[in-house]
Amino acid sequence: MTGVHGSWMVPRRVLLLCVVATILLLAPLTGAYLLAGVPAAVGMVMGYVAGARPALTLRPYQAVVLAVPAAMTGAVAVALRGQPMAAACFVALCCILVAPASIRADGLMAGVPSIAAVLVSVPGDFRSDAVAFWMLLGGAVMALLGSWIGTSGRTGKGIAPERAWRHAVVMAVAVGLTVYAVDVLAWPHGYWVALTLTVVLRPFGEETLQRSWQRVLGTIGGVVLAMVLAALLPLWAAGVALGLCLVLSLAYTTLGDYPKQVLFLTPSVVLLGSASPGALATERALYTVTGAVLAGGIALALAWYDSRRTKKELV
Repeated sequence: MTGVHGSWMVPRRVLLLCVVATILLLAPLTGAYLLAGVPAAVGMVMGYVAGARPALTLRPYQAVVLAVPAAMTGAVAVALRGQPMAAACFVALCCILVAPASIRADGLMAGVPSIAAVLVSVPGDFRSDAVAFWMLLGGAVMALLGSWIGTSGRTGKGIAPERAWRHAVVMAVAVGLTVYAVDVLAWPHGYWVALTLTVVLRPFGEETLQRSWQRVLGTIGGVVLAMVLAALLPLWAAGVALGLCLVLSLAYTTLGDYPKQVLFLTPSVVLLGSASPGALATERALYTVTGAVLAGGIALALAWYDSRRTKKELV
């Protein structure tokens, strides 16, 4: 289903579906946090990220099977923390290995580079075995959710092999270098630059430019919203607002409205991620803009290269 960009209306059926889906996602996530703290919650979220597209495009058992290599990716990423070159090479390898999956269905394993880029750099005390366990659980939850929604088995359209491999190689170089620089420079939340690249870079140049601009606008709007909520609302009300933001983010994701998806997802990340939302919001905005600008520059360079190659072929 696709929404009309510019319209804020959400169909009642979509809204109710997203309320239930949010509850089904938050319940095990909250349980993981209460049982084992922030690392468990992060592992569950990474399982959600990696398992979202497989859960919506494959049969439940296939989505669960793909959760295994995703969890292995998370375990290795955690083991490579503090090793800039090894971490960068591993993230680049994850980007390249997305190509075969994209040939079958666009974006099928797009979440894997994202979880690798985050887990090699995100601050915190993580253990490989624990991260793998919670990611497997998160992947299983997503598979069950996909089965309940009824979209399982609807494999999307694949990408031409040449374009899929080129996109994977370009993303590998860009994200790998970014991960290395962030680790060497010791930027606490610099992984958002790499994360933005993995999300925004697309096999089609015009789509990358559009997503870059939309992500910048959505993030800035979400940062402002997060700071307003943190400043004006008591803790319990901010928690309710956070839940509403998650529902709306999922609803606009369902409707295909990327800017509003980012707008309502950002407050959730900022409010959950720090006791000082203002500082974290500013960092997120700066790093996201940096990643989006890099992605846009890469898209323009590829478009220029394609136009030159086309002219040579016509001569």
